[in-house]
Amino acid sequence: MSPTSPGSVPTPLLPSNPLVMASNQALANKDFRDSVRQMHAEDYPLVKMVEALGLEDDMTARIRAILVDLPPDVVGGIRKATLEMLDSADYVMPLDCTVTDRELEEGMPVDVEVMPESGIDTIHVRPLLSGNSPDGP
Repeated sequence: MSPTSPGSVPTPLLPSNPLVMASNQALANKDFRDSVRQMHAEDYPLVKMVEALGLEDDMTARIRAILVDLPPDVVGGIRKATLEMLDSADYVMPLDCTVTDRELEEGMPVDVEVMPESGIDTIHVRPLLSGNSPDGP
């Protein structure tokens, strides 16, 4: 059955966000992975990590704002998920995002949390539905 056949389970889409694609490509390099590990150990702010790793050209203003606004517990979850990925042999960001680049750039509010998925801590990015706001409806 093809991924588009009726009744089939959709095949996961490859990430289309330029920052995610650049990160995943760079993770093939051991020195890059070592730098990521060191920066997480030193609690680098996520935006400063992106800049220090040379990926700032792929980070939009909207993604920058999302990263800056993440609560400390979510940043901690992202660090844990990333370090677990670095300890594996699968050097791909553990990310499950259902928000399109276009929706992000249009300013769609998002909810970011880290949850296990198939036994792997995964960064989930979802549209923030009204009523689900941390500040209430």
